[in-house]
Amino acid sequence: MSVSVTLPALGESVTEGTVTRWLKAEGERVEADEPLLEVSTDKVDTEIPAPASGILASIKVAEDETVEVGAELAIIDDGSGDSAEAKAPAAESAPAQEAPAPEAPQAEPSTETEQPAPAPTAEAASGGGSAEGTDVVLPALGESVTEGTVTRWLKSVGETVEADEPLLEVSTDKVDTEIPAPASGVLLEIVVNEDETAEVGAKLAVIGAAGSAPAAAPAQEAPAPEAAPAPKQEEA
Repeated sequence: MSVSVTLPALGESVTEGTVTRWLKAEGERVEADEPLLEVSTDKVDTEIPAPASGILASIKVAEDETVEVGAELAIIDDGSGDSAEAKAPAAESAPAQEAPAPEAPQAEPSTETEQPAPAPTAEAASGGGSAEGTDVVLPALGESVTEGTVTRWLKSVGETVEADEPLLEVSTDKVDTEIPAPASGVLLEIVVNEDETAEVGAKLAVIGAAGSAPAAAPAQEAPAPEAAPAPKQEEA
């Protein structure tokens, strides 16, 4: 899954910022909350942390270029979802081979086994994304700013949020600003409540995909074969 790196709001009257230096190059590995680039505005010079762990797939804004708040700066590929999709069809292939035992009704069971096949794969993919949900962290809002207080959450747990959409309001000793969502999805958890203070880089919330709970259901279909004939041979 690709995660966008956007320019956060760095002050109430700050509308744009200039990329002064990239701390990572395309193709390099970056960890969540690790400083990714430096940005300069008319008020502060600060570092922008990576919103998720992964590979820096693409840099959209080069050094010395100026962009508006909310603009996409880069794309991080976190590589989630591949393993979950690969395992799901493998588990479903076993019962599919056992179905064509009768001669005439082969067409009916084949359609029945094929219809539920796409559903678990979609659930497994969404389950993989939510388990590794994207963290919402408190960005650096100034060189000397070390912490901020959550003044208001603009979304509640369970609500859908879009990337770059204002998610919460934070107050520091220098600025009062909105923190945008680093990715699209569902607000799974709020870690820091209103009126609580957190340090720069601290996890404020978790955003993930919806419908992750049913992903465990297909795993119960795998243990189909049973070793029933073994005890009958011992009795004889």
